[in-house]
Amino acid sequence: MTNKTVFIDTYGCTANKNDSEILIGKLNAVGFKLSSLEVADYIIVNTCGVKAVTEERIISKLKELSRRNKPLIVVGCLTKINPKRIRETVPHFAAIIESAKTVDIANVIKDIENGKKNLIFKASERKPLACGVGFSYSPVIKILQISEGCLSNCSFCGTQIAKGKLRSFELSELINAAKAIVASGFREIHLTSQDCGAYGLDCGTNLAKLLKEITAKVAGKYFLRIGMANPTYVKTFVDELIEAFKHQNVFKFLHVPVQSGSDKVLADMKRGHSAADVINIVAKFRKAFPEIQIWTDIIVGYPTETEEYFRLSLELIEKIQPDYVNVSRFGARPGTAAAQLKPLKTEVLKDRSRRMSELCRAITLERNKKWLGWSGAVLVDEFNREKQNFVGRNFAYKPIVLRGKHQLGEILEIKIKNAGQVLFA
Repeated sequence: MTNKTVFIDTYGCTANKNDSEILIGKLNAVGFKLSSLEVADYIIVNTCGVKAVTEERIISKLKELSRRNKPLIVVGCLTKINPKRIRETVPHFAAIIESAKTVDIANVIKDIENGKKNLIFKASERKPLACGVGFSYSPVIKILQISEGCLSNCSFCGTQIAKGKLRSFELSELINAAKAIVASGFREIHLTSQDCGAYGLDCGTNLAKLLKEITAKVAGKYFLRIGMANPTYVKTFVDELIEAFKHQNVFKFLHVPVQSGSDKVLADMKRGHSAADVINIVAKFRKAFPEIQIWTDIIVGYPTETEEYFRLSLELIEKIQPDYVNVSRFGARPGTAAAQLKPLKTEVLKDRSRRMSELCRAITLERNKKWLGWSGAVLVDEFNREKQNFVGRNFAYKPIVLRGKHQLGEILEIKIKNAGQVLFA
């Protein structure tokens, strides 16, 4: 199977991106090379099923790709959340694979080359291994999945349908993986999962302990970026997590999704936390780290969200002043409890999305203005091919657009000279 090429199109979260890296690593091991869509022998689409709008993009892309008459392999979350729609969209698929981590992709392609079609591969029940080094899209950043699955059962979310119950990776395994990553020259480790806040709660540990163990046992110049962590669990060890964040190797960056400012809506969503819990978490982290970058997520137009409840969401965002907010319109996901509820009118969703987005952009602008004139070190960790510029990140994981040519992995001393929706050095 050598001298073959593959194109991979990836949707969704950082963990999904790492799943694609795992697939590429397996394919590279048997001689496959990444290529453009035009020349690829095989096409792989790694799907996401979290948002309805993302599903529509994926379905549209699958229709387009199916017309290329090349073997099409579909993997990832949507294969479990809405498999029927995938099969209806691309009835002549080569293979549908639920788990990128556990499948032997080389044998799958061997079967396809032997003329087999419409192959279905279910997710393995065994606990998948955490990724070590392997293939990475970036020479600076390595993604390290710390767990898979979820402890929560939010009424709007299909994560448990796609990934199952929480399965945390062994602490010793993650430490060894982090050591190998740093030894290989990576400068950033992105710890990720479907919910970093739940890490270890299935095996007697937690995220704070993981951070302390890694920073204590993995030597070198590197930074840890912590992925999304639900306040449902963060609130139970917030003080311990703040202590872990004090280490110089941990980016001062926290992503805690609140989803609504209404406790009634949060209860309907089965979130397991209140608006006050998020306010408390943010206040404690800001007291410990005044310049910390805070991200959150908001869903507008949940079926039980009244105008009054929506106003509570606006008030919450005004209160916690996040640096960035992922604003999503509610979209029902197949198999979830919220899919049984009567949706709000489209014009209501559009109006609330517009109002929330305007507020969030205004807050981002004001938060960014506070960085104007800041001087300090940044790690050059990204090159934006579309805009042809380099991006560096400081101790708070704040992205700063850099002028001129640089080397990925380089550490620069810069001064922020322009602060709008984006920071410029």
